[in-house]
Amino acid sequence: MRRILVLAVLLLGGACTAVGGALAIASFNIQFLGHFRNRDHAALASILSACVVVAIQELVAPPYPMAFPDGAPARPDREAQAFFDAMAAHGFAHWLSEEDTGPQAANHTNTTATEWWVAFYKPGSVVPATDLPWGFLAEDRSANPDYERVPYAFAFRSIDERLDFVLISVHLAPASSRRRSEELAAIAAWIDTRDTCEKDFLVLGDMNIESAQELATALPAGCVSLNAECRPTNTAATGRPHDHVLYRPQFSAEVRGDFAVVDLVAAMRPYWTSPVPYPGDPYDHNAFRVVYSDHSPIVFTLSTDGPDDDWAGRAIRSARCDARAAPRSGELQRRLASAAHDG
Repeated sequence: MRRILVLAVLLLGGACTAVGGALAIASFNIQFLGHFRNRDHAALASILSACVVVAIQELVAPPYPMAFPDGAPARPDREAQAFFDAMAAHGFAHWLSEEDTGPQAANHTNTTATEWWVAFYKPGSVVPATDLPWGFLAEDRSANPDYERVPYAFAFRSIDERLDFVLISVHLAPASSRRRSEELAAIAAWIDTRDTCEKDFLVLGDMNIESAQELATALPAGCVSLNAECRPTNTAATGRPHDHVLYRPQFSAEVRGDFAVVDLVAAMRPYWTSPVPYPGDPYDHNAFRVVYSDHSPIVFTLSTDGPDDDWAGRAIRSARCDARAAPRSGELQRRLASAAHDG
């Protein structure tokens, strides 16, 4: 319990990037980043600044000029750029998916119908691990039969090479518990075909889980949730345990139990400078979400003190994934270099 409180305090203060041999990881559904026009990007970036990796859901437009995989230009959005710039001011680099994904037949829309994936990371603590599985979990990124939005895998390695891991960022279907269960099963199947050289796969994000009962029936075999208590993670009065971090304890002993939900309404209160009343006092859902979000960030830590990948120990770091597990590593390095230059 003490570690949970310490971690939450560090987040709210934006004080540091590592705590006692641990890396702080966050996931945050920011609700329609690139759509709302009055968001307080600086305040949100400030409370996330204590982390070494931040996975974001609901980015709905690219922040900078870029091209889609088919060569067509993507239209950048100034509000998305403002958040990216605010994160960069706290020392974050970013890893952005190559395109957007959604449940409709068309993507490349710059609307709330599709989403991009992005992970912000502190290059002084972790770097992309291009020899591990990464990228979209399926080639068809629109109207995919297995996923509402095709998830994206981000692979990282700590600078001291004591820890590597793959984060799979997700935003599961909002309306159907059956669809959510099917999506998690598809993700588990994807992991099972790609864990020959890495065992630390963590699925995190907005899973739209409604209850502890649903979580129990939807969890893939061998997985547990760090939000097993099903703490509410949305900001509305009708709290729901939407956000989770799933992992396999058999293979990932480095995952600590210090899961925390950052109370976004409380966290944003000190940053409010407008002469109009703060939309958290009393809470006004529609007014609050357009400035901040309708979800609170979740955060947990990975230990760097012990052995990595318990199934094979440190020797696993010398192994390389096969071509099926890690395609396009050179492409990723080029895209990341381009993003750093453009941003």
